[in-house]
Amino acid sequence: MREWHNSWQVVAMAAGAGFILSDVHPFDSEEVHGYKCTGYRSQDKSFSVEGALNHIFTRSLPFPHPRPVICQTELEDKWISFQVPEIFVNKMNRGFLDTNSDHPVRTINEKLIAQLSQTFPLQRIDHSLSLLHQGHLSAVSQSNTFWIIPNTEQNSSSEPPGKGTARSVLFPDLHFCRNIDQYDRMKAQEGEQLSEHYLLRSSHLVYVQDVVRRLNFLPGTLHVLTGPVFRKCLISPHTLPVFHETLFICAVDKGTEGSCIQMLMDNIKNTVSSLLPPLSCFTLNSTVEEAKSSGIIELNDSVMPEPHLDKTQYFICVKTDTSDSKANGSCIGDISAAPCGSINSKLGIVFASVNLDLLAMKICGISDWRMLWTLDERFLNQFIGGELGPFKSFSLHPPSYVHDVSFWVPAWEQFDEIAFHTIARCVSQETVTSIQLLDSFQHPQTGQTSLCYRLTFQSCDKALTRQQVAEMQMQFRKEIQQCLHITLR
Repeated sequence: MREWHNSWQVVAMAAGAGFILSDVHPFDSEEVHGYKCTGYRSQDKSFSVEGALNHIFTRSLPFPHPRPVICQTELEDKWISFQVPEIFVNKMNRGFLDTNSDHPVRTINEKLIAQLSQTFPLQRIDHSLSLLHQGHLSAVSQSNTFWIIPNTEQNSSSEPPGKGTARSVLFPDLHFCRNIDQYDRMKAQEGEQLSEHYLLRSSHLVYVQDVVRRLNFLPGTLHVLTGPVFRKCLISPHTLPVFHETLFICAVDKGTEGSCIQMLMDNIKNTVSSLLPPLSCFTLNSTVEEAKSSGIIELNDSVMPEPHLDKTQYFICVKTDTSDSKANGSCIGDISAAPCGSINSKLGIVFASVNLDLLAMKICGISDWRMLWTLDERFLNQFIGGELGPFKSFSLHPPSYVHDVSFWVPAWEQFDEIAFHTIARCVSQETVTSIQLLDSFQHPQTGQTSLCYRLTFQSCDKALTRQQVAEMQMQFRKEIQQCLHITLR
């Protein structure tokens, strides 16, 4: 590729008309009947066609305009209504795990379950798991969790909502009303002032104790929970704010946890190894330091130890032989053992958590997690019938745009970088691909800290224009000033 100033900037120009570059192949003028090579204006000098390329552009899907959505889910025998965080509006009820789905996350999940069912008696937890979990501010990290404020005036009934005047769609476990007013939005922003605290589930580990307490929980049986989980995180191509997690739970006699972990590991390794491309390797690391020292660049915090669980933990890591050394390995899950505690002192619990989205990226060669959630049919058309093969991107060399932002942080406040990234992710409709700290210094007299960040915008599946990015940047500046109480420079 040529330098930006020495090119036609053809992909960026096409984006202005709603097109993306989908293919490039050599152009042979002799094979094109009637082609005549003209020349430069008023000059007896023809264009050079040696090594010329044909660029194929296709129509891009437009960027959606998400409307606020009210969701209703059942928790402890009562229905709770809440506003879905804007970042997840188009990620609810996508049906990736439905029986008729060809999405790679379902295909991989079914292959894992099929392999494990050959070793363990297996039971799926098929009842609808609530999207919400009642949490305590002292037990859960506020910065990494989406705290949810229930709409109390809509929670008076223990029955699921009926047909009202609002346009709505009823799903098996969720109810969406497409009408929401400014008052509802204000309530969601004032969550810390309310007494009831709920959070969007960040892992299926929150259900472990409930599953163990159930009467039909049989020792030796592998129980399976699968579904999407949500969290706040820093922006990175391999760091996912929403992903599909499968959790395998098994109760065993105390002292036999090690053999159960080994059986789980062998089955998961056999399945994943059969799906991974050649020259990939699969490892089990017992500590964070060991995982990092083995070349795992990014240890996903979705598999870090829960603070309230006293457990032994092993990290499931996948390394892919690739020319991109910055993304050659990632942690896709963990296997853990913990005591049953007061439930049954003679038993221990073994559970394995797998991030299906990260695993799908490794198996199918998908470089950006956002592609798993695209609405463009050209993604799923590559996996018809549950076939798992290398993914071929339909948007080549998407243009990227860079903007900087500088601001003062008050001396009495601690800057919340995760909130900063979350606002950028939301305002940009997930087109910000990286945020880098360029500079920081502290004023010797006021004590204020000045920070300068560089944001890179790029879409993996849609036509993104310079004007769109400029508007997103302006909105981002307004949002961080209002939400983080900083002073723009």
